[in-house]
Amino acid sequence: MQTLTKRFYELVYPSLPNEWDVEESLTALVDEKQEDIDRVMDQVPVVWSVSHSLCFAYLSHSKDIITHIAPGRIAIWIRSLLDQYETGGLRAARIFIDEIKSFTPLLNGYGGLTLEEAAKRLQPYVNGLHGREMLLIPSSIVHTDTASIYLPPEIKVFHNREQAFLLYKFIVSYQWATVALKSLHIRGAVRDHDTHPLEIFFHKFEQPDLIRHLFLFWESVRVESYLRSELPGLMQRITPLISDCYAIDSHNRTLLETLHKELFTNQGQLPDVLLSEAIPGFAAMVDRCQSKEGCQDLSISLAARAYELIPEDSYEQYLYTPPLFQGQPDLDKIVKVISQRKAARKQRFIEALATLLLKEEVVPETDNDAIGETAAMDCDQSQADQAMVLCNQEHKSDEAQEQGEVTHIVIDNEEVALSEELAALTREILEDYGHLPTEYVSSAAGKAGAMAKAPSVGPDAHDGDESKQEPMMYDEWDFRRKGYRKNWCVLTEKELAPVSSTFISDTLEKYQGHIYRLRYQFEQLQTVERFVRRQRDGDDIDVDALIEAIADRQAGYPPSDRVFIRLQRDERDIAVYFLVDMSNSTEGWVGRSIKEALVLICEAMEMLDDRYAIYGFSGMRRLRCEMYPVKGIQEPYSVKVRERIAAIGPKEYTRMAPAIRHTTSLLAGVEARLKLMILLTDGKPEDYDDYKGDYAIEDTRHALFEAKAAGIHPFGITIDKHAQDYMAYMYGPANYIFVDNIQRLPALMPEIYRGLTS
Repeated sequence: MQTLTKRFYELVYPSLPNEWDVEESLTALVDEKQEDIDRVMDQVPVVWSVSHSLCFAYLSHSKDIITHIAPGRIAIWIRSLLDQYETGGLRAARIFIDEIKSFTPLLNGYGGLTLEEAAKRLQPYVNGLHGREMLLIPSSIVHTDTASIYLPPEIKVFHNREQAFLLYKFIVSYQWATVALKSLHIRGAVRDHDTHPLEIFFHKFEQPDLIRHLFLFWESVRVESYLRSELPGLMQRITPLISDCYAIDSHNRTLLETLHKELFTNQGQLPDVLLSEAIPGFAAMVDRCQSKEGCQDLSISLAARAYELIPEDSYEQYLYTPPLFQGQPDLDKIVKVISQRKAARKQRFIEALATLLLKEEVVPETDNDAIGETAAMDCDQSQADQAMVLCNQEHKSDEAQEQGEVTHIVIDNEEVALSEELAALTREILEDYGHLPTEYVSSAAGKAGAMAKAPSVGPDAHDGDESKQEPMMYDEWDFRRKGYRKNWCVLTEKELAPVSSTFISDTLEKYQGHIYRLRYQFEQLQTVERFVRRQRDGDDIDVDALIEAIADRQAGYPPSDRVFIRLQRDERDIAVYFLVDMSNSTEGWVGRSIKEALVLICEAMEMLDDRYAIYGFSGMRRLRCEMYPVKGIQEPYSVKVRERIAAIGPKEYTRMAPAIRHTTSLLAGVEARLKLMILLTDGKPEDYDDYKGDYAIEDTRHALFEAKAAGIHPFGITIDKHAQDYMAYMYGPANYIFVDNIQRLPALMPEIYRGLTS
């Protein structure tokens, strides 16, 4: 054991883990052959660099690894283990280790099929079914969040790889049908921190697990009936194989699980023997679920009805473990995805309708300043109500209503024909809410009014979603492997359409006295005056230098002619980029305070010659990192810049590192004595994918290191209450500030800048 422990510490140096943890994990290797010990220990540095806990778990299973992984194959298995850790965390990696026995057939080249292999055929298939891209993501639990489908990394149920692919195809089809039938849909408005309505429904009952299982059962009946109608060939091929997909054996199967299996294998029919054991009216419930009447509401009502009919002593017989292909829905994840999709759909609708209103010259005659605030998604309730007055109810002809189509919207008693894009968006919104919210139309009308008033509207104006330039690629730091993921993030600069509103004038009026004081204070910073001694010419005599010159002459030495003092005025040579967090968490008064702070700093900096730029940043996933130029480094502080500040609003997520790296590249082309990068954010770096936690913090920290190495001084301003946990680590001491009261930010912002540049 001492030899093993010593070798372990040498492999993980300079780390010094607890000795008892090390000895406990190495116990499994004590009695093994030396060659087996060597091949296990050789992989320790690889796993340790990714996760210490994972490394201990790996060593604890050394005996299983030696038994089931052939020599020369362990490196392949380790790569798969790390992939599991990256996608599903420590829990998924431990499950993968526990299932080590099933990994052997795949390594030996027979049986089993990986998702990576199957996705080449599955991805086009599911995209065709869904009508748009639906990502396939590896996961230990099958489910869908309505935007992506989560599938097993490998299928090893069958020895025939074609059968394994057939099962993959069926799982994908099943999850797609769940989305198509809106099995887990949320009707109405939803925020990403809300509780799913189904979860609320389940907890109204004394036995929430039972009602949840009943609902999942009825939805499975509905989905499978739909698949038999839409994909009969696939259902015919998969039915003989489906018995292998149930995770439980026939001896322990509950009555409800037996009923489900019989329904599936008998094309939706139930034998009379089983029906005699079920609750009264069960067959009629199945028929209703399989008919055109079937919907989420019906499954909910049938679940509640069945719950009432089940005797208390029979509860356990109606518990239901969904088979592999149905999976377990993650309702919290679904809430977040649907919330994001509805917010994005709303924004697209507002922009598309505003553009159409401008094109058709149907612009409401009202106070565009107030409505511009609504279009900027930063209005108070009175402004929203003012915009709503412009919108009557949505217009549908009788024929279009029967076909589920929307053709017109009435604004100010004038019919506006919808474009194909708008009609499709409207149909989707109607499916979400059951109606078209008047807020959507009023915001679009307000934005159209603002755009009509703005001087930038014209043939060259951008619609707010058009790229300024070609996308740029940036690396991402993976601290677990101590290396970069090359060209991992795609960043695009996008135009931020100016919004004409009362926001700027309201801010200037609100902080009128403060702005006056700031301008005076900043005016004093324009130049730095100092006396320079021993000059050949100047404003006065340098007495000390003159005395020395006379003494040198009396001593026979040549006297110096540098006997003057000159007042030197040193001009400031500063370039600064302000990076503004435009993630969805800045919605409301947080975003307003950030914008007010930008207005104040711009007003104050007009008294200086400092060059400054303002960029917003947001995005979703690594392939869609976005930056929004508000003011260029050489661009004057104009009306258009002010209107862009007013247009700053919440977008998506906070993947901060690509924005930092892009700003570093921009500042590299600027000649200045002092280069500053000031970040305003309301939270830690995070994105929709796995970019969160330690990984996101380490990548952002490394991006800040890169900026410092390029001669740039980064400084962070945050309002996150938990900032102390990570800001000092990312920025370093004295390179950040936490603002505990967001309403103080506008007043503090110029003071912070003055302190950084004085």
